[in-house]
Amino acid sequence: MINNKTISRLLVACSLCCGVAAAFSSCNDFLDIKPYDRTVPETTEDFAALVHNLCNDIDNGSGVAGEAIGEYSETELLEADADNMATNLTGGTDRLRTYIGTDLSARQSLYGNLYELIGKCNIILDNYKDGSDTREGQDILGVAYALRGVAYYQLLRMFCAPPLADDAQLGVPIVTEFDMEARPLRSTMQETIDQAERDLKAALNLDIQNDMYRFNNDVLHGYLARLYHWCGRWQEARREAQTVVRNHPLLAGDDYVKMMSTQFGINGNQLLVGNRLPEHQAAIAVANTYLTERPLSADFVNLFVEGTNDIRRKNNLFFNRKRKNRKLIFSGMRSAEMALIAMECAYHLDKQDSALAELNDFRRHRILTADYAYTIETLPAVDNNTLVRQDATGRPLTPLIQAILRERRKELYLENGDRWFELKRHGRPEWWVAVNGQKLWTRKYMFTWPIKLDDTRLQPGLVQNPGYDETF
Repeated sequence: MINNKTISRLLVACSLCCGVAAAFSSCNDFLDIKPYDRTVPETTEDFAALVHNLCNDIDNGSGVAGEAIGEYSETELLEADADNMATNLTGGTDRLRTYIGTDLSARQSLYGNLYELIGKCNIILDNYKDGSDTREGQDILGVAYALRGVAYYQLLRMFCAPPLADDAQLGVPIVTEFDMEARPLRSTMQETIDQAERDLKAALNLDIQNDMYRFNNDVLHGYLARLYHWCGRWQEARREAQTVVRNHPLLAGDDYVKMMSTQFGINGNQLLVGNRLPEHQAAIAVANTYLTERPLSADFVNLFVEGTNDIRRKNNLFFNRKRKNRKLIFSGMRSAEMALIAMECAYHLDKQDSALAELNDFRRHRILTADYAYTIETLPAVDNNTLVRQDATGRPLTPLIQAILRERRKELYLENGDRWFELKRHGRPEWWVAVNGQKLWTRKYMFTWPIKLDDTRLQPGLVQNPGYDETF
């Protein structure tokens, strides 16, 4: 049992983590304070309490661990920033923004929060010795490695250029020890990728057994699939994604509808869920209501060419006839994403027959009529009037990869900000929206978010991302 004394120790330990966060989020007052009168956790119970606190943050969709997994308000904002909604028809509201330029300043705080999470993980990994060789101890260390790996994966996606792009050079600072004085400069892109991979593999090797700790082997295989997919390591991404799909096959029919209609808990073939607790029902209901203020774009809605024969349109599961959203916000991981990763990787590995077969199998689980299957000859022609006109390697779209990416866009709408990061991965296209007589542009550089300006002032040599300066 975790008692009040343990929680008290936990809070003391958490206060130590601010030292690492301060080095990256410019808490200047804290930099003059050394916690000589504070202690780090000592016992397995202490470290378990710290890990439980982080896992509770995931369930609550709050705190630094909740942000690393993804929380509903961030998912809502990223969906509004992308192109699945018809911004030109409605403009913005205080809650539902107009375009990414409105939110870039706030994105800087994610940088510091992810490093705060890394700091908490480092406290565990640096200091947990006695009892770490027990089954419980291995689980505790596994969660620390897992969350640190997830944090570096998110830093890579948010604050670095896409790994396959011409400007993909800089990674982020690597911090693997709890050191209040450390102020490392940016690593290379490959070093950041390697750090995320090492941590996720270390967690996988520890074989986390306690279900309360969330990061079982399937979740870790899923994060490795995401990392490799983001980096264009197609063979490895396909292997990891297929592992997950074998253990969590695709759902269809009523089972799929039930999963997609249930907001709380882990349902169907979901592997990890943020904001899973029913006590957040009112707040998330408000977020879902705000999303109905803005109709979905015709470009997005027209992808559902099968109409109500597509289960995602039947009974207004995803949206209604007025193009108003009905789908529930989701932050986490489910196996449909893994199936989509696997088929895209098959395409990039020149396994065209496998990619097409897996695409048709996916559509069989979503399309309610017998004519769901494509052949190479019947794939829709490439549409060059949409934002995505190239694949992740920079090559022009073919009908097959376009069909795969369209299925991803449909299936993962309103999940984890997926569309925003797909636009980033596929060329960082520029577009504008009209608001109050002004053209507001989403520019290429805006897909890579700014490191907090105070940090670049505090650390000479810490390179800011292109497009941002001290007037930002």
